Amino acid sequence: MAANPETILAKILRSSQSIKQVLICDKVGLVISKVLRIKPIEGIGALESSIFRAAEDVCEFLSLGKSVIHISVFSDKSIIGIDIGLGYLVLVIEHKIKWILDSQLIKTCLNDLINIWVSELGLEGYDFSVIQGIHQILSVVFSGTITPSHPFQIQGGDVVQGVLSISNPLFLANCITNELGLPIGFDSSQSIDIGSEEFGGTLLSLDAVAKEKGENAALGTPVFSAVFTNQNKGILTCHAGLLEGIEPLVFQSLFELRDGFIPVLTEINNMISAISKEYGDEQMQYFMGTVENLVRQIYPSERKAVTVPVAAEDDKRIQAILAEMGKNIEESINYYMSMLGDLMELISSRALEIRKSIESYDSDFSKWLNVNTKGIQHPRIQSELRKWEDAKNLINTKLKALTD
Repeated sequence: MAANPETILAKILRSSQSIKQVLICDKVGLVISKVLRIKPIEGIGALESSIFRAAEDVCEFLSLGKSVIHISVFSDKSIIGIDIGLGYLVLVIEHKIKWILDSQLIKTCLNDLINIWVSELGLEGYDFSVIQGIHQILSVVFSGTITPSHPFQIQGGDVVQGVLSISNPLFLANCITNELGLPIGFDSSQSIDIGSEEFGGTLLSLDAVAKEKGENAALGTPVFSAVFTNQNKGILTCHAGLLEGIEPLVFQSLFELRDGFIPVLTEINNMISAISKEYGDEQMQYFMGTVENLVRQIYPSERKAVTVPVAAEDDKRIQAILAEMGKNIEESINYYMSMLGDLMELISSRALEIRKSIESYDSDFSKWLNVNTKGIQHPRIQSELRKWEDAKNLINTKLKALTD
């Protein structure tokens, strides 16, 4: 059987139980192909299309190259979008279970997609070069060493400015603004020639789109959103607490990916932890807990020690595994039963069409016989009539077996 886009997407879906939905959408967000094991999240295509448009503006303004991968982590699910030239490959993932993707598998699947597009759609001259760098960028996202927690140099009591000060060479610029783009603190390396208002306002547009589209898709506000480019750079936005307990603040960062994303993400976690002592709220605590979980999946040995008796810890682990097994099995059953229901509806509809068609043909055939064979007795005529009656009965028997 010839491969089709759904078959290829199904390979990605089956590669991890944490992957709940895989789709391809065009540049305006229209879904072209999809496979899923949960009820589809509406508006995912539009979310990715809008975020990539905003990311392109940011990357062009800051001369960061082309945006290739976008990640928005929400409370329960993560949305990962990948630019594949003709549109976007989008994955919905339960990041609390597993957020690490098999970059080699995705590379293979994307190459298979290209082969289909070239052979069946005649796109030999189309530029698919963006796909060639996806494997490397995905590998970088899930790699690197953890930046250990450390104190920040706070001068004059200005916590924000002390935290944002560029001391880590992986960071090119850090900024905190309110939701209107007014800078609260900013610092940049000498290689970045940009002011605080320009930088903060530019990245704020990406943050605003991620929040708006996340709410529209019933996913809520993202814990953080990040974009990775083909020049080994990335940008990230997240919540940075409340000014005077009322006004939401937004953290924005531009960074290098030469050592992987994990040292950057864990250093940002250190920054948010330090800022939370001054402007902390529940959302910041959730960010820190989410980062800890994501990093723990890559480095399980970094799990924080918990004083729980061994037997109780084992029992808790078993209960968690059983709960996850039950959840995955239930989701899979619901998905395949839904597909079976759709198939049976199609069969019933087509069976009715076939019956009506047979009845119509039989009626017309009988009228034709009455007109053209009236008074003629011939063994061949009776033989052909029996052949038709046998075929008609066989078809009706098979239809009855399918629909009863």
